[in-house]
Amino acid sequence: RRVTMRVLIVGGSGYLGQFLLKYLLERPEDEMIAVGYTYADENAGPIDHPLTKIDRCRAFRVDAATGEGMDACVSAMAPLDLVVNCAAMSSPGKCEKEAELAMALNVPTHLCKSLMNRHQQGEAIAPLLVHLSTDQVYDGESPNSVEDVNAPSPVNTYGRSKLNAELHIAENYVAGRHVSLRSSIITGSQPPLRPVSRPLFHDFIVKSLKGDAAVTFFEDEYRCPIAAVDIVAHIVALSKLAGKDAKTDWLMRYNMGGPDRLSRVDMARQTAEVLGVSEANLEAVSSASVDRGVISPADISMLSNKLNSLTLVSPMGWKDQMRLALGMAKM
Repeated sequence: RRVTMRVLIVGGSGYLGQFLLKYLLERPEDEMIAVGYTYADENAGPIDHPLTKIDRCRAFRVDAATGEGMDACVSAMAPLDLVVNCAAMSSPGKCEKEAELAMALNVPTHLCKSLMNRHQQGEAIAPLLVHLSTDQVYDGESPNSVEDVNAPSPVNTYGRSKLNAELHIAENYVAGRHVSLRSSIITGSQPPLRPVSRPLFHDFIVKSLKGDAAVTFFEDEYRCPIAAVDIVAHIVALSKLAGKDAKTDWLMRYNMGGPDRLSRVDMARQTAEVLGVSEANLEAVSSASVDRGVISPADISMLSNKLNSLTLVSPMGWKDQMRLALGMAKM
């Protein structure tokens, strides 16, 4: 059957990338979506899963920092309709310690260059480029930030690298064929194709609630968590809206969070409600009580109305996110 869409997920072996990869590979045969994804860890290698072994899925080892393998990957998947950039060094603490590498990984210089080379060599329509950015481009001084009202002013290396990425794409990619999504904390179960080694925040909450010892959670840092499956829904909707032969008149950047403005202790308390357990051992503390070696913005809650109105996606709130992540609700 004829392939109807060609998609490249940069960082597709990572947490969010796997949710998108699974969604695309499970589409019915009449859609015939060819999907390529990149992985960076030579030791881990490509994802070993029945879905990734089907003919229309291809894996590419790419070093996003140096660009090694990027041209070959883009050429092999051409002509592309959609490119989703999930690759990043996403730990603010690690970014602070390895600032140069963080900038090299988080600003998609090589991806933009490879895509533009293909476009300039004769591809009439550049693929839609969806870039995953972060709420940490905001300084945390104002609640409920709005993308075209509150100017970004990041306070740490991670936020600065992500803002630099947004600006680089705007300056170096085809106008009307890119969008950056400023994501808040991403929630969900272990990724569907291969587990990640890092602990997930909801697992830490559940473990804390099951223990007897007091566990501290910050009460003065606010976020708008969003489920991985809702991000996938946003991306899929954007790809359909963009089409293959038109420039969009969207904003270049959108906030992408869930409907709830919550502190870490709020998240823990609501999780206790979902589980029907006591929250007696939860202790609310100020974020200033812990030296994390990196400045963390206090209130980067966001209003995501503009993106939700565009895609017609209604992201679930924290309690439903926890039910889904803990297997208490079906995806």
